Amino acid sequence: MKDLFLDANPAAPLPTKSEFALDMSGQSCVSALQSVLRGLQGVERYDIDLEKRTVTIMATSSQLANVLQGTGRRVIIRGASTASPKLPSQAAVSILESPFLVPKYDTSLARSTLALSPSSLAPSQPLSGSKEEESSQTVFGLCRFAQIAPRTVLMDMTIRLPSPTKTGLIPSPHVFDVYVSATGNLIDPPHTTGRPLVSLGRIQPDEDGYGDLFREVEGELRDWIGRACVVEAVACVQTSPVKSAAGRIFTGVVARSAGAWGNDKTVCSCSGSTVWEEVRDVAKKGEL
Repeated sequence: MKDLFLDANPAAPLPTKSEFALDMSGQSCVSALQSVLRGLQGVERYDIDLEKRTVTIMATSSQLANVLQGTGRRVIIRGASTASPKLPSQAAVSILESPFLVPKYDTSLARSTLALSPSSLAPSQPLSGSKEEESSQTVFGLCRFAQIAPRTVLMDMTIRLPSPTKTGLIPSPHVFDVYVSATGNLIDPPHTTGRPLVSLGRIQPDEDGYGDLFREVEGELRDWIGRACVVEAVACVQTSPVKSAAGRIFTGVVARSAGAWGNDKTVCSCSGSTVWEEVRDVAKKGEL
C-alpha cells in the first residue's frame, strides 16, 4: 500500500471558489467584510449576500478561513471547489464518537459515573456548567472534507470534548493530534485503526471543550474514504495506555457526503436553529 503520511502544509495553495455561511446581522457586517477582503492579497473576486447570509470568494481558502474567523462572526464552510471544471466534486464527512465510556461527573465531587452505563448510576453531582441533556453525549464532533484542487483538501472540524478540568481524564493543556488512520476499524482504536497515514494538524480545545480546525491539507480525498478520522490526545499517542483511553481518543469513519453546494439551508426545520447554532449543538448534545 502506498504510504499516504503527508505534512498538512501544501507547498503552493491554489485559488479556489469557496462559499461560507456567515452570521451577518446588517449592512455594517457587509461593510466590515468588504473592508477586510479588499485589502487581502490573493482575493480575485467576492460576492456578499446579506439576505442569504453567504459570502462567495475566489481566493486562497486558508487565507479566507483566518480572515473571516478574525471578524468575530460565526463561519461555516458551505462549499468549495476549484475553478477548473475538470476536477470532479468530492465531499466527505466524519462523525466523531468515543469508543470508550466517558465520565460525565467530576471525580473530585463524587464517584465517576460513566455515560451510557445504567449499572454505574449513583447519587452524584453533574459537571459544573453541564446540562441534563448533555449527560448522554455520544457525538463529540464533526469534520467536513471537500476536494478543492488536485492534491488539496479543505477540512472544517468542530469538536466539543470532555473538559479535563471537570473529568480529570487528562491534564491541561490538552492538545490533540488529528489524522486519517490506516483503517476504518473503530472497535478498539488506536490499535484497530492502525497508524496515522495523513496528518491533519493539531487542535487544542478551550476550557469548555470546544475546538475548531479549518485548513487545507495535502492529499486526495478518495484515498481517505472508508478510513478513520482520529482525534487523539498527544500524550496518548506517545504512550498508548489502553486502560486510560477514555476521553483521550475520538474516531469516525470518513464517508462520502452530498457534494459541495448541495445544501443551502440556514435554519433547521426540526429544531428551528440556525446552521451556526446547529454546528455547536451537534458537538454539544451529541445529536445529528
